[in-house]
Amino acid sequence: MQKTIVILTHVTFDDSPYFRFIHEHAKELVKQGYKVVVLAAINWLPILSCFQKYKKDFIAKIKNKNKVQIIDGVEVRYIKTLSFSNLLYNSPINLNGISYYLRIKSIFKKINRENDVILIDAHMFKVYGFDAYKLKNRYHNIKTTITLLGTSFFRYASTKNGKRSIRKIFSVVDKAVCVSNKIKRMIENIGVKNTEIIYNGINQHEFSKIDKQQYKNQITIVGALYPRKKIDLTIRVFANLIKRYPDLKLNIVGAGPERERLDEIVKTLKLEDSVSFKGQITNQEVLDLMNKSYIFILPSVAEGFGIVYAEAMKAGCITIGTKNEGIDGFIINGKNGFLVNPEEKEITKLIEEIYENKYDIEGIRKNAYKAVENLTWEQNAKGYLSIALERKNGED
Repeated sequence: MQKTIVILTHVTFDDSPYFRFIHEHAKELVKQGYKVVVLAAINWLPILSCFQKYKKDFIAKIKNKNKVQIIDGVEVRYIKTLSFSNLLYNSPINLNGISYYLRIKSIFKKINRENDVILIDAHMFKVYGFDAYKLKNRYHNIKTTITLLGTSFFRYASTKNGKRSIRKIFSVVDKAVCVSNKIKRMIENIGVKNTEIIYNGINQHEFSKIDKQQYKNQITIVGALYPRKKIDLTIRVFANLIKRYPDLKLNIVGAGPERERLDEIVKTLKLEDSVSFKGQITNQEVLDLMNKSYIFILPSVAEGFGIVYAEAMKAGCITIGTKNEGIDGFIINGKNGFLVNPEEKEITKLIEEIYENKYDIEGIRKNAYKAVENLTWEQNAKGYLSIALERKNGED
């Protein structure tokens, strides 16, 4: 029987079969010679009110999905589950986790019977971490990992029942895979010690050797349009900058419930001719835009790592992230990028200093490019495989 890895996750609102970065991870595991089965939950009603405008397209999309698809060599099984949204979120009762588990337990049993499952690989803690825990309790010999990605974990870890649940789950699950030092420190402070940092990969294709000076007026931000991404703050910073540098352009990539409010801010500040909302575009289009941008900024909070920072660094952008967030430690302030507090005056001052050539910009760009060279999906996959294949003490 073929050695098999089962990934637990869910379908998203974009055009990917499920989370894009998880699919890249799965594809690389296939390249390494393993069978990969993704159990991708399709969460049915209630859909959050902020997503009502996406609801029609989303339901049409999932109705067109076959129950099982082979995508880039990855076997994706779509599983419709009942979502309880945030009902009883702070309760010890994990309604969404139970709903998903009831749907997958017989499916997983059949997969395990027909294949040599060596790893249960859960992404997103509260639901799929719970289900990895439930499966580990039944299949003791299968290694399990739960990847902690950021926002949802931060929120759950801030509650009393959440902390208790985290300790309970990782007393059984083999590894907490952390995508940043921040998450590792946070979960270890809760009392979990079986942790390991494995960074996500990035698209490592060669960017064209374009002279960035011709795009010096281009500033780009990429992120879902949620309050924590601080895109409104970036727009206000841009309004300050354009008074001094009238040729500047701000590109905003992403979609989400904040779009209308951000549009109003742009109109109020009379920035319609200088700010461009790109919407939800393909990853290749994002990379191409970064390649033709001088500065990338994302002053978001509650960020696990933020792979877009690394992609921007690879593209040669002067990259600005937030202090004490997931990217802090990977970006070293003033060496391969910049770290700021999410404050208007501080960010405005920094970007003015960048444009006034107060830093070794070319040195920072070279250091940034070098820092991301090892962020490959191959390295990511090998990290998980080392966990899946490691032997316990006493095993032959």
